[in-house]
Amino acid sequence: MIRSFLWALRRELWESRWLYLAPACLAAVIVAGFAAYAFRLPGQMATIASLDALRQRSAIVAPYDMVAGLMMVTGLLVGAIYCVDALYGERRDHSVLLWKSLPVSDGTTVLAKLVVPVVLLPLVVWAMTVAVHVVMLLISTAVLVAHGQEAALVWRQLRLVPTSVALLYHLVGVHGLFTAPLYAWLLLMSAWAPRAPFLWAFLPPVGVAFLERVALGTTRFADMLLSRLSGGVDSTQLRPGETMMDSVARLPLSHFVGSPALWAGFAITALLLAGAARLRRHAQPI
Repeated sequence: MIRSFLWALRRELWESRWLYLAPACLAAVIVAGFAAYAFRLPGQMATIASLDALRQRSAIVAPYDMVAGLMMVTGLLVGAIYCVDALYGERRDHSVLLWKSLPVSDGTTVLAKLVVPVVLLPLVVWAMTVAVHVVMLLISTAVLVAHGQEAALVWRQLRLVPTSVALLYHLVGVHGLFTAPLYAWLLLMSAWAPRAPFLWAFLPPVGVAFLERVALGTTRFADMLLSRLSGGVDSTQLRPGETMMDSVARLPLSHFVGSPALWAGFAITALLLAGAARLRRHAQPI
């Protein structure tokens, strides 16, 4: 069972190299852009040094938070695109008959496809984001030293190691485990849709949210979906100068693991995956 699951994971990574190539290309573009921006740092450091500690950290960390945000959004988009096409693509190119002839169950295959956006992709995005942060810090240090300035303030305010740990918690927890039901829904639509899987995946939730707003004047369904993407954190409860990622990171791990919303999401995920596996069992080429 474990060997079959690992084989299915390797197959997904082998067939979908764009899962890590897309974040890698974005990371390369970001590094190139920051290298051009870094030459403005020497002129900005005098102003930053005159600020209080909270504003110093905000000014120094801002580019790094922006990079993390861009990489997170890219990870979500890549994960969504992957899930929508994961099972539909097998039927479209007729490869479903080949894969079903191998000694790997439909449940194992569908579970492996879910693990890719829930666990593997967040880890890839995290590793690339940390690598970009390190390169940005080294570029900043080199530029400041070349202009006869010290980089101690940047190193002190950035706190790269704690930030990287918080980022890992955020990506795997919020954009992985907590978002699992949304990815499972996309896989279910990918297994079922006769045509245009993107429309079948995204139009029903949008339609439900729209009908609720028109008929009842409420936005509970849309709020529930947004809560899944934000890790259940209310943006109105953020502390001064705190980002959404900081808010999630300061929550104890026991609070996150013991959250009823997390386990309810796992139950919904299991039902959706069971439906996707059943549909794949009877799938025929399109």
